[in-house]
Amino acid sequence: MRLTTTERDVQQFATRVAWYYYKTGLTQSEIAKQLGLNRARVINILNEARNSGFVSIHVAGQDTRLLGLEDALRQRWGLREVMVIPETPEEQIAENLGMAGAQFLEQQVAGQHSLVGLGWGSTVMWTLRHLGRLSAEQVSFVTLCGGVSNYLSTQAPKNLGSFLSGLYYPFHVIPTPLLVNSTQLRDALLEEDEVQQVMQMGAICDFALVGIGVVAPSDGFHQFGYKTPQELAILRKQGALGEIFGEYFNEQGESLELEHHSRLIATRLHDLKRMKHVVGIAGGGEKIAALRGALSGGMLHSLITDETTASTLAK
Repeated sequence: MRLTTTERDVQQFATRVAWYYYKTGLTQSEIAKQLGLNRARVINILNEARNSGFVSIHVAGQDTRLLGLEDALRQRWGLREVMVIPETPEEQIAENLGMAGAQFLEQQVAGQHSLVGLGWGSTVMWTLRHLGRLSAEQVSFVTLCGGVSNYLSTQAPKNLGSFLSGLYYPFHVIPTPLLVNSTQLRDALLEEDEVQQVMQMGAICDFALVGIGVVAPSDGFHQFGYKTPQELAILRKQGALGEIFGEYFNEQGESLELEHHSRLIATRLHDLKRMKHVVGIAGGGEKIAALRGALSGGMLHSLITDETTASTLAK
């Protein structure tokens, strides 16, 4: 019998609860806290799993391999939460990770209002597109860098509304570009009350959802002033492996001394490390080195990625 999407979601969720309880030894209360449930719901899921034969001597279910990878990543990098999606074709990774990101947020903010910090990029947009169970009373968003308003105006999912008709969720946006022409202009904009207020909100957000960029030709890469293969090679020679909010870092997760960094209007890497809960969401072969650098630098508290990437990072 073929499972519906809803039935598959329920089965995968039950697998996760059973794995945590029977395989990792978490208590029912710890599982409830981790998944955003109450303890009574955890007990019901475990009872249903036992009564239906879903749990016997071992945990049955197609996701046990992924749960093992999640546990390995959690231990290898000291992460709080890990969500691994099954092996995915490269062209579908961003959307599938976005579905997982939406599920993660829905679980985390259940029963309480949360302020979620956002950057920009395709994976973040896919996450917003798949949010379907949250109300404006449950969640509001704040941008963690400039340039997001322009990005949202063209890329915003329909379920968010629009800047013209009004967004369905409270959205606090830094009203500047990500990169400006001079350090002096950056400093002047950072003195503006509206900019300061949004950036202060970002600093205290409950969750920060961030994508990880790579050193490769892209619209963002060109925006930072690097336009030729020669400039790309120079950047790599300086040790650049990846970027978050336009700030490039090396394999140790250390920020590089690059001219354009002084012109960014964004949460900086050293500030990211002090935030409550930073969730990295990225996958695919080209992101492995950048993710390893971000993890080595302690920038991420939790990670959402794909099976192939997770297998490499767990080693």
